[in-house]
Amino acid sequence: MSLPADFRAPARRHPTSRSVRPRVSRGFTLIELLVVIAIIGILVALLLPAVQQAREAARKTSCRNNLKQIGLAIHNYESSFGIIPPSNTSDINFGVWSYNATDYHLHGWASLILPQIDQGNLYNQINYNISALAPGNYDVAAQVISAYRCPTYSGNTYSQEPMYTQHSPRYAIRNYVGMGASNIGSLWLNANGVMSPAGRIRFASITDGTSNTVMMSETCEQNAAVWIDGSTSSVAARPYDDAADPTYALPNLAINYKPYYDAGSSGVYCTFGPSSQHSGGAMHLLADGSVRYISQNIAVPVYDALATRAGGEPIGEY
Repeated sequence: MSLPADFRAPARRHPTSRSVRPRVSRGFTLIELLVVIAIIGILVALLLPAVQQAREAARKTSCRNNLKQIGLAIHNYESSFGIIPPSNTSDINFGVWSYNATDYHLHGWASLILPQIDQGNLYNQINYNISALAPGNYDVAAQVISAYRCPTYSGNTYSQEPMYTQHSPRYAIRNYVGMGASNIGSLWLNANGVMSPAGRIRFASITDGTSNTVMMSETCEQNAAVWIDGSTSSVAARPYDDAADPTYALPNLAINYKPYYDAGSSGVYCTFGPSSQHSGGAMHLLADGSVRYISQNIAVPVYDALATRAGGEPIGEY
C-alpha cells in the first residue's frame, strides 16, 4: 500500500547539488580608517592640554610647598639666632668676580638654613671659615637640593657662567632668591628689603607688615643662581640700568624681565631676577610665611612697595 503524498519523505538531494554561498570577510575601507585616525587625533588634541595643565598644577603646588618650607625654616632661624638669615655673610661688593678663598666667605641664606630644612648633614660638610666657592666646599656645592628646585624648571643643573666654571664645573643651581630691595641702588647703599647682604633684619623691623612684604621669589636664572653663593642670592624689584644713578633701576618690573642685570666685568651677568617658568608670573614667599603667585603684570609701584619692609607705602589689590 502506498502512503499518501503528504506523508512521503522529501526526496534527498545530492550534497553536490546544494547551492553554497561563499562567506566574505569585510575589512575597513581607507576612508573609514582615516576617519578613525582623525577621531583619535582629535581626542588626543583635546586630552593632552588637560594632562599638561594637571601636571603643571601639580608642579606649582610642589613649588609652593618648597617656598612654604623655606619660609618656616627662616622663621625658625630667626627664633634661634635673633635675625633673619642674610642673603650674604659678606659685603655686597664681593663675589665670584673678586674671589678670595679666605677673606670673603660669601655664605648665604641657602646654606645657613640647611639644619632647618632637615639638611643638617649637608650643613656639617660646609667649611664656613673659607669661601663658599673654595675647593674645600666643591663637593657640597655640587649637591642638588630638591627643596631649592622648582619642578617646572628645565634649565641648567650646574652653572655655565665662566666666572664659576674656572673654579668648578659643578656649582649647583637653586630656583629661589631673597628679595633685598626695591631697586639695585638701594640694595648697594641701604637695603630696604628683608634679605640683603650682611643684613641683620628681624621680623619686628618689618613695619609694613609681614603679610605685605615679599621675602623671597622664584628665579629661573640658570647661571648666576648658585645655591651656595651668597653674593647672588638676593635681587631687587626692578631690573638694573647702569645709567639711572642713584637707583640704577629701569622703569620696568623685574618679574620675568630680561636681562635683569648686566654690569659687564664688574659682576655676574644675570638673565633673570624674580622669575619662573610658570606661565605669566612667579611664586613669592611673604614674610608671614604665606606664598602668593604674583603676575608679571602687577603694577610696578605695588611690587616696589611689596619689596620694602618699612616704606609705609599703601598696597592695593594684586
